Amino acid sequence: MMENVNNMTAAELKAFEKEQRKVNKIPGLFQIIVREVWKDKFAMLCVFVIVAIVVTAFIWGAHFYNIPVRMNPRYANRPPSDFGGLGTGSGGRPILNDLVLGTRTSLTIAFSVSIGSALIGYTVGLISGFFGGFFDWVIMRSIEIITMIPTIMLLIVVMAAIPESGTFHMIMVMIAFGWFGTAGTFRARVLQESSKDYISASKTLGTPNWKIMVKKIIPNVSSFLMVGLVLGIAGSIGLETGLTAIGHGLPFGTPSLGAMIAGAAADPTVLRMRPWQWVPAVVLVVVLTLAINGLGRAITRAVNPRKRRS
Repeated sequence: MMENVNNMTAAELKAFEKEQRKVNKIPGLFQIIVREVWKDKFAMLCVFVIVAIVVTAFIWGAHFYNIPVRMNPRYANRPPSDFGGLGTGSGGRPILNDLVLGTRTSLTIAFSVSIGSALIGYTVGLISGFFGGFFDWVIMRSIEIITMIPTIMLLIVVMAAIPESGTFHMIMVMIAFGWFGTAGTFRARVLQESSKDYISASKTLGTPNWKIMVKKIIPNVSSFLMVGLVLGIAGSIGLETGLTAIGHGLPFGTPSLGAMIAGAAADPTVLRMRPWQWVPAVVLVVVLTLAINGLGRAITRAVNPRKRRS
């Protein structure tokens, strides 16, 4: 059998490996992750919470977005006991509407920033770690210099310099400064993978570099990509909320979880006397962040054979 395998062409070897996987019932990465999450009750709860929040925000939020509720000063600052639901805000608009629309905006920013930063960071890290040399030295030194400055300070300065910033501007700015750490970490992972024998053998056989990166390295580091993408969403939610809460994020009037918290931080009366106007946003941010981190830990265990549940 070994001699037959050695005499196989690349296409025949690929078909043989696929057949052996079916015969031996070797699960793929996605199947391993699903099995690990299924065994972890807390991770399953996290998945349920995330799905419930996302579905509610985008489906129910679309209804609120298409049919906006007008402000009615007569119902301003009503507590839940008087108005029902979660009460009303200073303009008379139901807090539940603001919470759903704010969650939709925050999730849109988080997903966009996480995906955009991952695409740039992983691409730069892959090219830098694979080719090395002067290009790698320039990229890494540039990243080290930029990361010496706290990211949140850079974001505050840039957002303050934009005269009329909106959701799109915030997404672009967060992506522009959010990929540096991802690139550095992924570059180290690519360096480790590139030093293995099968990569050297592929180079010796004359396999094009792009094919080695796409078909050899990326599949073997896909677990790292998945974990980083999931945890990046949680970090983006916290960053957007923090920037908006301190007045350097989304403009006034844009619904978001950070805007609801910022409204309470700017008005001591709301902070002390009207908790229904900001506590739901804080609780939702905490719950959503913990749920994403809980799912991320389960995925981290799944991609590490030593930490998987038996």
